[in-house]
Amino acid sequence: MENILDISSNLVDMDKTISKEEYVSNLIRLLEPILKEKFPNNPVKQEIRVHKDRINFACPICADSMQNSYKKRGNFILEGKHKGFFKCFNCDEFQGINHFFKNFKVELDLGSTNYVSNSVKNFNSSPTYKSSSLLMDIETIEKYAIDREELKEKFQLVEAKDSQIWKWLQRRLQFNPSLFLYSPSKNYVLILNLTPSGKIIGSQKRLFKERIKYMTFGASKLWELLGKGIVPDDIDSVSQIFGIFNINFNYPITSFEGPFDSFLFRNSIAMSGANKKLPLDIKVRYWFDWDKTGTDRSLEYLERGEDVFLWEKLSRDINLPHRKKWDLTDLKVFAKDKNIELPNLENYFSNDPLDMIDI
Repeated sequence: MENILDISSNLVDMDKTISKEEYVSNLIRLLEPILKEKFPNNPVKQEIRVHKDRINFACPICADSMQNSYKKRGNFILEGKHKGFFKCFNCDEFQGINHFFKNFKVELDLGSTNYVSNSVKNFNSSPTYKSSSLLMDIETIEKYAIDREELKEKFQLVEAKDSQIWKWLQRRLQFNPSLFLYSPSKNYVLILNLTPSGKIIGSQKRLFKERIKYMTFGASKLWELLGKGIVPDDIDSVSQIFGIFNINFNYPITSFEGPFDSFLFRNSIAMSGANKKLPLDIKVRYWFDWDKTGTDRSLEYLERGEDVFLWEKLSRDINLPHRKKWDLTDLKVFAKDKNIELPNLENYFSNDPLDMIDI
């Protein structure tokens, strides 16, 4: 790619300092020609949005969404723990802003370089760990979370514990009433993804009479239904990961297909389906359901060296009867009904492709 803009020859004042406003202006000035070159026939993708804590734009590395020009998941982070870095929530690219521009053969002006080096630690380093809170802290997340009473009033929901559905939930070994609401008129359970304060950032409907049993609603869909406005893409992506705000990143993280299973296993999350990919670059191990789709995903992930759960090995050890589908909830209910003590399930994960026979 040709040099879009090189102003390094004009750097004369090695002590030059600038304000945050000037720094933001410089970043926009350097970014604009990159977006114009990457998206020459798409003015919408060339647009840049400035927020207090970030500069938001269509990622020129992955080209962002090909279906929706308004999707803008590239970000220059201006505040917080990762100030001075670029992050894309589509391709997961994460690097210092200076490295971002160098990839396009563009150099930051001296004032911007000094601004970042004076206020950002390890500006020139490449991060080795990517946190789920790259662009947000809990305070920001809470701003987009929904009050429980507001959701109940809008959709005529009641507390699950006070309804006829509570016995069904208990049979599924769900005993935490804060995680569920119920619609008496439409007969569905609303499974909740809660923030640390107990507000609702995402949810999943569990329907009983429809062909499709589960429907997931991220923060953006909930806001749309409530007529509240727009939720940033990064927060919307995280809102659909059930349990993400309760994770201890110092211990193994297990990813399940559904929230019910994740509620029954320590330090786990749920992605609401076997075909959904984790939008965060964090190390997890995968516990897919034992059905055709889950088996296909397990084989795929094991082949590339990911940790997956070995259902076949467990089945041999405890003589599981044949079913079209097993998940962790099924397993625990079965063990409870049959008075079977399950072995240590931690011993049934593997990342060795030779263990494909045990999937």
